Amino acid sequence: MQPNDAPMNRTPFILAAVGAGLTSLYWAALALLIAGAGNTNTLQTILPFVLIGLYGYRGYQVFLGEPAAAKSLLWLHGIGAVISVMRMMSGDFITLLLFGIKIGLHVFGAAMAYWATVSSPRI
Repeated sequence: MQPNDAPMNRTPFILAAVGAGLTSLYWAALALLIAGAGNTNTLQTILPFVLIGLYGYRGYQVFLGEPAAAKSLLWLHGIGAVISVMRMMSGDFITLLLFGIKIGLHVFGAAMAYWATVSSPRI
């Protein structure tokens, strides 16, 4: 039996997919809430939904066990966390709370994506 033939631990991939799914669902609800308030322009309305779609797609790929998708999820969570911190700086307490939750989801998702990346067998 070759080292690459060893069974892969699916737990980090499943948890990374859960992190991506929770982040995309929360961000979709938050984006709809912000768009419903009516204080956004077209780019601020469309861009989050493009990124939300990327989270969902990459989450599905990670669930299937693709290590490259876990690596791209790591980047998406990093970018999302930076954008959330920037949004937190210009808001009130509710904004701080809502985007603080989002940062927590990014941290969880990034940690799980990193775990999936390092636990995947090297080809």
